[in-house]
Amino acid sequence: MRSRLVKAKQGKNQSGDNAEANAVFRFKYTLFKELLSANSELFNILADMEEKLKGTHIFGASYIKNQVIRSMIQTFKMVKNLNVLSGNKYPQLYQVLEKINQDIKSVNTGKNESEPPFYVIPYKDILKKDADFVGGKSANLGEIQNRLNIPVPEGFAVTAKAFNGFLDANHLREDILKRKNLIDADDIHDIDLLNRLSREITDLILSKPVPEEIMTEIQKAVDTLWAASPSDVRVAMRSSAIGEDGELSFAGQYLTLLNVPLDRISEAYKSIIASLYSTRSVSYRMAKGIKDDDLAMAVACIRMVDSTASGVMYTRHPYNILDDHILINAVWGLGPYAVDGIIRPDTFVVEKTHELRILNRDISDKAVQLVCHRPSTDARENPGGTGNKSVERNMTEGIREIPVPIEKRSAPALTDLQIQQLAGYGQKLEAHYKCAQDIEWALDPEDRIIILQSRPLKINAVSPASTASGISGAPHGTGLRKRPDPISGYRVIIEESEIASQGIGTGTAFHVKSEEDLASFPVKAILIAHHSSPEYTLVMRQCSGIITESGSISGHMAALAREFNVPTLMGLGATTALRDIPHGMEITVDGYSGRVYQGVVTELVAAVEKQEAHMEGTPVHEHLKKIAGLMLPLYLINPKAPDFTPAGCKTLHDIARFCHEYSYIEMFNVSDMASKRDKCSFRLSAPLPIDLHIIDLGSGMKGSGDPATENTCRGMVSLDQIQSVPFLALMKGMLHKDLDTRDPKPVNFSGFLSVMQEQMLSPGHVGDRFGDRSYAIIADKYLNFSSRVGYHYSVVDAYCGETVNKNYISFSFKGGAADDIKRNRRVRAIALILKSFDFTVDVKEDKVDARFQKYPCPLIQDRLDILGRLLLFTRQMDMLMTTEDSVKWVADNFIAGNYKLAAL
Repeated sequence: MRSRLVKAKQGKNQSGDNAEANAVFRFKYTLFKELLSANSELFNILADMEEKLKGTHIFGASYIKNQVIRSMIQTFKMVKNLNVLSGNKYPQLYQVLEKINQDIKSVNTGKNESEPPFYVIPYKDILKKDADFVGGKSANLGEIQNRLNIPVPEGFAVTAKAFNGFLDANHLREDILKRKNLIDADDIHDIDLLNRLSREITDLILSKPVPEEIMTEIQKAVDTLWAASPSDVRVAMRSSAIGEDGELSFAGQYLTLLNVPLDRISEAYKSIIASLYSTRSVSYRMAKGIKDDDLAMAVACIRMVDSTASGVMYTRHPYNILDDHILINAVWGLGPYAVDGIIRPDTFVVEKTHELRILNRDISDKAVQLVCHRPSTDARENPGGTGNKSVERNMTEGIREIPVPIEKRSAPALTDLQIQQLAGYGQKLEAHYKCAQDIEWALDPEDRIIILQSRPLKINAVSPASTASGISGAPHGTGLRKRPDPISGYRVIIEESEIASQGIGTGTAFHVKSEEDLASFPVKAILIAHHSSPEYTLVMRQCSGIITESGSISGHMAALAREFNVPTLMGLGATTALRDIPHGMEITVDGYSGRVYQGVVTELVAAVEKQEAHMEGTPVHEHLKKIAGLMLPLYLINPKAPDFTPAGCKTLHDIARFCHEYSYIEMFNVSDMASKRDKCSFRLSAPLPIDLHIIDLGSGMKGSGDPATENTCRGMVSLDQIQSVPFLALMKGMLHKDLDTRDPKPVNFSGFLSVMQEQMLSPGHVGDRFGDRSYAIIADKYLNFSSRVGYHYSVVDAYCGETVNKNYISFSFKGGAADDIKRNRRVRAIALILKSFDFTVDVKEDKVDARFQKYPCPLIQDRLDILGRLLLFTRQMDMLMTTEDSVKWVADNFIAGNYKLAAL
């Protein structure tokens, strides 16, 4: 009886220890994944700031403030997770981050962030500088009307001051915050919870009155519209959120209401405010780390244009840099069907000359149209949404779809004169803003062309992948999504790639294989390398372009390339090899189509006109430049440099670089815990010369998460029960058919005696003996493998998933049974092998460290396969290292696939 009780107690204790050990491993893995996600999100934010620094996009101080907050949040996550992961090894990072935060606050000191003096501002008093108060849409329309005298709808902006006044007068901030606090970060995918809270906040907002002082100003503006045209005036009310990237509201993030009667403006205004708290908007802000405190909703209120025709105009082709013609798309009725691509529009191509000659007309069959109509309840629901569908139906009551009369279906929606007048407006807008424009327009019942919106046109890169998946922003059926054909008369060397930084670059190809090559890099050359590296920043100021076989378009080097405006291509297609570009060949890098041509493509060079930055020189752009100096530059280039420390971090980019680098090192050291916490492991049943035990983090084995499996520890497991991608790739190599996993190979007898003598004289030598336990800590995409094979100790740490920027392999090899000379020869042979497979390698005495990172999953799997073979190949390498010539001989044999060393 006593014996059974003791065993039961031991079993209970072991079960508790098992759960504790698993929890520790899973916690560290979760921290690591969160750190990588924060790193990716930070680089998205910094990339957007780099885009704004070009000066072609309108933004305000609220945008800068919000991006700073978001960047600080993501950087803090990285610092915190690295310190928790490492046992608080890097506390100085907190101090560095706080210093950068204080430096940014110093830049902000004296910055005017006051509210506008009015709740409502008419368009006649608005310019682009007022974007912080009225939002980007209203700021643009005011600029167009007052600077260019181009027709825009009559209207006014309800400002950020009105938004804050409405919330404060009704004490809504506290009530909204109370509900928002019920949502944790883990609830971001709980749609039912988000829907319920969104409805509660929406109902709360709609139940409150708009303060009298705000309504008084709105009513005065409405009276002005009425006086100008006493007929039945209706308005379009469009959201214009302040504090986010201004392009979000352009993409339908919030509510737009069309054909609203004047007596329902108050209700419509509240509905648009409520759309700030729709399920989609709340979940988006949570995912992006955007705080509600830094948001305000301005509303554009414009006279409704009862359009007979409408559409979109691009003042140059949005996807073909060689096409500088004006493109106009037109449909009958209101514009949403043209913008959303519901029906195929007419397309007109206009030459950019004084005559505005129409080069092409493509007239489509336009079967239906949207029109204004009087109240009903069967209107289209706005996709931006408030979360309350009954409200949306009531407030979008003025729109419906009707058939186009048969005689108009195949008739052009614009006359030639109207096409040319519209193109003339496009030229004028492009000249004013000093960059190509993306314009929404309408034709009113009096045949007057009205500009509804104009914003900078981004000349988008079109890679094969984006063409296949479809590119947002271009109407369906217009042909604009088609990737431009190769330019005739030139040989295409590379057809497919990922575009990390747009532009056109020409120069001679210069292959970089080592740091020494950078020292002799010529001015205006094209840098060619197997993999991206932040160290290439040393030559970016003199570089005309960069081509790397692998790398991440959201990684450190890609960010630097965009900062330096260097056209950069990565991730070449599977059939492409850099050997197709010999050293010294003159080439052209096309950072818009993802192609590389032999020779200088004069057509592309001529097509690249520097877009003048209309925001440059403005106070807000100068402010962004100062702030960006504390966030974007990268000074920590080389991890081996003595200043690659927390104290060496000068910017947020530096901190991210440090955390990213050392997170791999800390995860690499997870294997040290395995032998100390061997509480719940499974022994692998496989024909291997090692005693390998598996620790599952929860998704590496089939049946992970099953309580029965969780409690069945220290049993046997076979390979067909494993679903860890990197572990299976490593095992594929270790079980290679040409590797003998059982019997030792014949060896040089004198070498064997030398090894035995060394072991007898140094029994406590570094390196474990045959039979010691090895461990693999696994998840579906993660592996930490610590292996004792013979007298050698090695660790493989890897992540293999869909996101290239997160993928990596870290490898370390140390120990051995031979003397110092032979051990050093062995690691130099291993280094030669790894370098031939594109690993970055560092050798110190008898230790080799290697890294292979930011490659697609199939390449990560391939290199893990190679490492698996190498681990077993090294078993008796010490005994072969009898001469200096053996270093290259052994390496050459492995690279050639002669794993049995048949030539021995």
